[in-house]
Amino acid sequence: MIGHTQTHRVLAAAAVVLSLTLVMGCGGNTGGGQGNGNANDNINDNANDNGNDNGNTSPACPDGVDNDGDGYGEGCPAGPDCDDTAENVHPGAIEMCNYIDDNCNGQKDEGVLTACGNCSSHCTTTEVGQDPFDMPPDPGVEADGVGLDPNGDVVLDETNVSFNFLWIANRYDAADRGTVSKIDSQSLVEVARYYTVTCFGNPAYQNGQCLDVAGDQVQIEINHPSRTAVDYNFDVWVANRAFGGQPSASKIANALTDCIDRNSSGVIDTSSDQDGDGAITLDCDGDGVPDDINTSCTNGLPPEFLGHDDECVLFTTNYADTDQLGRSICLDAGDPYSGGAGNAWVGTYQRAGNNQFYKLDGSTGQILTTVDLPAGVKPYGCAVDSAGILWTLGGWNNSGGRLTYLNTAAPSQVGTLITEPYHTNNHFYGITVDSDDNLWIGGWDTRNIFRYRPDRTSFATFAQGVWTRIRTSENASVANTRGMAADLRGWIWAASNNGYIIRLPQSISDGDHSWSDAVNMGAELIGGSLGAGMIGVGIDFDGHVWGMSYSNSTATRIDLDAQGDVVDPVNNVFTVPVGLNPYTYSDFTGYGLRNFTRPQGSYRVLLQGCDEPLETVWLRVEWSSTEPPDTAIRVRVRSGDDPAAMGAWFGYWESSPAQLDDPGIGPLWPIPADYIEVEFELTSDDQLATPVLHDFNVVFDCEGVGPG
Repeated sequence: MIGHTQTHRVLAAAAVVLSLTLVMGCGGNTGGGQGNGNANDNINDNANDNGNDNGNTSPACPDGVDNDGDGYGEGCPAGPDCDDTAENVHPGAIEMCNYIDDNCNGQKDEGVLTACGNCSSHCTTTEVGQDPFDMPPDPGVEADGVGLDPNGDVVLDETNVSFNFLWIANRYDAADRGTVSKIDSQSLVEVARYYTVTCFGNPAYQNGQCLDVAGDQVQIEINHPSRTAVDYNFDVWVANRAFGGQPSASKIANALTDCIDRNSSGVIDTSSDQDGDGAITLDCDGDGVPDDINTSCTNGLPPEFLGHDDECVLFTTNYADTDQLGRSICLDAGDPYSGGAGNAWVGTYQRAGNNQFYKLDGSTGQILTTVDLPAGVKPYGCAVDSAGILWTLGGWNNSGGRLTYLNTAAPSQVGTLITEPYHTNNHFYGITVDSDDNLWIGGWDTRNIFRYRPDRTSFATFAQGVWTRIRTSENASVANTRGMAADLRGWIWAASNNGYIIRLPQSISDGDHSWSDAVNMGAELIGGSLGAGMIGVGIDFDGHVWGMSYSNSTATRIDLDAQGDVVDPVNNVFTVPVGLNPYTYSDFTGYGLRNFTRPQGSYRVLLQGCDEPLETVWLRVEWSSTEPPDTAIRVRVRSGDDPAAMGAWFGYWESSPAQLDDPGIGPLWPIPADYIEVEFELTSDDQLATPVLHDFNVVFDCEGVGPG
C-alpha cells in the first residue's frame, strides 16, 4: 500500500481504489477525517476558551496605559505592547498562523505556517513511501527498471524492466528497400514493420520532396539496413548502410504517444497486425508493390504496412557522402539531467582518408559533432561503456583485429589503435560491453572469441589493457563468430554463423584459453538448428537469449532459467518469422544500454487531490533519498482532470523540493487540477551502485471553500 490506510481516493480511469496518507496542516497533526485538519485550530481553541493565553493571568499594569488588558503597554511593568488594541498580541504571546506578529518579535507566523507556506486550513500533504512503496499491478503505479530493497524503498532493478520487444533490421525486405520488424518477445509475434527512412521527418516537407532533418534528399531505395540500437524510451535507431548511395540513420517510436499525427486525422496511422496472424503483410492487394495508407486489401481489412505514411517513423538523418557506408550505430547515456534518451553515434566505413563518427541528437536527429578517427580505423560496429567511452572495431582490410575508442563526453579525445596479439589479420565482427566494462568481440574468420580489459587508470592508458582469447574454434561445430551480447548473470553469448549460439563465462581469467578450459567453467554450445547465417544474438528483459538467422529470415528464442541454463532445448525453442534477410547483431533489445551503459529506471504514481467541489492547487513535491557518487534521482510531474488525458510533463527537478510554481521549469499547468502524476527517474553511472528513494510528499491546497 502507499503510506497508511486513512483516506481512500478512487482513480476514475482504473475504477480502483488507491490508498493514501493525508497529513493535514503542520506540526505533525494528522487530520484522520476530523475537522479541517489545521494545526492552528487547537491553538486558537485553547486561547479562546481561556480568554487569554491559555488561561494565564495577565500581568498587572496599575500606572501604565494598557488599552487591551493584556498587561503590556506604555509604562506597564511588563513592558510595552506592539499592538495595544489586541489582547492576544504582546511580547511572549503564542504565535499563531494568522498573518499577525502575535509575540511582538518583528516576524509574522514564524514556525507555524502550513506546509503550503500559508495559513490555509485546507493545506494537505500526501505522504508516499512511509510503508513499503506500492508496486505494479497496484492501481495508479508504474515501475520500470526499479524494485524494492529490504526496507521497502525504491532502487534500480533491471529485472523489472517493462519492455518486451525486439527491433530487427531486414536487409532486402520490401522490394529491396529495407525494413525493421518489431517482435513481441513474450507473445512471439511480429507486431509491426516499418521502412527504415521517412520522407516526413522535416517540417519543410512540401511538394512531394523527401527530406531529412537537415533538408537533404532522403534515399528511398536499396538502403540495406543493418544495426539497430534501442534507447531509454525503447525507441529504436536503425543505420542504413546504403551501398553506392547515401548512408543515413532513422528513429522509430515505440509508444503511440510519441508518434506524430502528421495528417491531423486524430489517430496515429502506423503498422499493426490487423488480421491477428502474428506477422505483418507487406502487399495485401497482391500488386507486387509494398502497401501504404491508401491500399485496399483483398481481405477487406486496413493495410498492415503503411510504408512512408507510417507516423511512428519519426525522422531520418543523412550523414557522410555517397558510398561511405554506415555500418555502425550505438547510443551514449545521454544527459541524465535533461532529455535522457541518449544520442546516436554513427560511423563511416570506407571514407577516403580518415573515417568519422557523427553524433546525432537523441531527440531531433540533428548532427551535433563530427569526429575524425585515426588513420586505418574502419568502424564495423560500436558499443558505449558505463564511463561514456565509445569502442569501435575494425572489420576487414587494414583495420582487422584492432580496437579504438573515443570519449562521448569530450569527443576530441580519441584513442589509438589497439591490436589483438593472437592473430595478426583477424577480422572482427560483433562487439558488446559486459558488467565489468570489458569488451567482448566476435573473431569471424578465426572462429574464436576475444575479450579486451582496458587499463582504466586514465584515458591514455586504455590502450595498455589485457587481451584474452577463447579458442572456440577448437569445437568443430563452431563456424564464424559474429554478434555478441552479455547478460547480468555473468554469461557472454555469441552467434555462430552455422546456427549455433555460444555461451561463455564472463569471469574467465585473462590469457589464452582452450575450448575445454571454457567448458570446465560452464561454456556451452547451444542449438545447431537455429538457422544458417546466424548473425545476431541478444538478451530480452525476461533473460532469454535470441538468435537471428539471415538465411531463414527468422528470430529464435531459447528459454533460459535464472542461472542462464537452457530450460529445455527441445520444447523451449521458439521461432518467429521476420522480414527478408535480418541483418542485426547489435543491441536490438536495449538490454545492454539499460544494464551496462547507464542503468536507469523510473517510478510513477497517480494521485488525486481534494474532494469535490473543492479545487486542487498542487504546490510542491518533497522527497528523501540516498544518492551515492555517480547516481542521481530527479522528478517530473504532470496534472489534469482526467487520468486518461493528463497535461504535458514539467521538470526535471534534480533536488528536493520541486516547487511546482517554478517559472524556470514550469509552472505546472493545468492548475487547479484534480490529479497529479509524479515520476521519479533513478540513474547510475556505477553498475555496482544505486540511488535509493525513501519516501516523498506532495503538498497541495484546496480552494473554493471560502475564508479560513
